[in-house]
Amino acid sequence: MESRNEDLEMSKPAKARINFKTGEVELEGSEQFVQEQLVNIDAIAEYMALLATNNSAYEESLVEQEEIAIVAEEEEEKLSSVGEQELQIPNTFGEWFHRFRNEINDLEKALITAYYVQKQSPQNDFKTSEVNKFLQEHGVKLSNPSTSLKRLAEKKLLFQTRKSGKLKYMRVSSDGVNHLKSLRR
Repeated sequence: MESRNEDLEMSKPAKARINFKTGEVELEGSEQFVQEQLVNIDAIAEYMALLATNNSAYEESLVEQEEIAIVAEEEEEKLSSVGEQELQIPNTFGEWFHRFRNEINDLEKALITAYYVQKQSPQNDFKTSEVNKFLQEHGVKLSNPSTSLKRLAEKKLLFQTRKSGKLKYMRVSSDGVNHLKSLRR
């Protein structure tokens, strides 16, 4: 009789249902089948967690990109009315830098350099590393250029235009352009 019960148990159809969206796992079948699948449950759980993490990171990235685009669009509108053309960029950085007063702080030096680097870029924006490199190449010493650029962004003198992975691209805002105008000799 036991052998017959085992045969019935073995012939029972086995089913496994996994819903990755809700995180549900359902196993149905013989005890042996269920036991075999439970061995793999850790791998299934890890895969489900990875999918959930990737989906939420992707969704956060989409929201962040939308927010960046909205801010960039608003700033573009403001920049069109600021009269940026008054700040004509000469061919050399030295000429550009000497158009500004002598008594400027590190933040203002970073802003002046960022604007020059931005205007040399085909996309009309810059990365922090580009500004750092430019400052070093031209012997302009700042205590911490990266921190200076972050503080300029906090003061709304810079804004983010796009993001590629962890790289952030920035642009001088309309307030930043107005501040540059006020620093001229």
